[in-house]
Amino acid sequence: MTETTIEFNFDEEAHESFETGSNDPAVGARVQIGDTYVVGGPGSYTREFIEAFVIGLIEAGLAILNEEGYVLDYYIDAMYLVFEPIDEERVNLAFCYSERAVEDPDYRGKRSPKLHEPEAVAPTRQLAEEISSAAETYLDVVQQYDPEAGTDHVEPLLTTLKEKLNDQF
Repeated sequence: MTETTIEFNFDEEAHESFETGSNDPAVGARVQIGDTYVVGGPGSYTREFIEAFVIGLIEAGLAILNEEGYVLDYYIDAMYLVFEPIDEERVNLAFCYSERAVEDPDYRGKRSPKLHEPEAVAPTRQLAEEISSAAETYLDVVQQYDPEAGTDHVEPLLTTLKEKLNDQF
């Protein structure tokens, strides 16, 4: 089975932000499926506004368990993390730099030879479980500074995802 991992790098800057009451600082993130880094790379992370990123991941997890697609839109730049169910057991995850690449998988990687738009296929359940685990990691870290952090948005979504995982499989 293809291993799927989602990692966060809560560096000193992130911890300083948490200490000052920010629950959504830019934090390093990496998503790897097998040998493919869909977000980040070996020894490197992309910077994500962590709470918004975690919420998007959980919403994506819920969508793929319903065999629905999901696009996590970065809003800042033309960047998208695309979740595309292939069937009940597998989902394609792609990082895209244009709306056209989101809508047309055949267009991916053709916009510019310098822009790598990585994608890989992950087992649906394993990806949803990894999303759940990553969300728990975020909550564990941020709640060290503010026990109420994440209770408005992240915790309710995470509870729904966990229930869906338990009910569906």
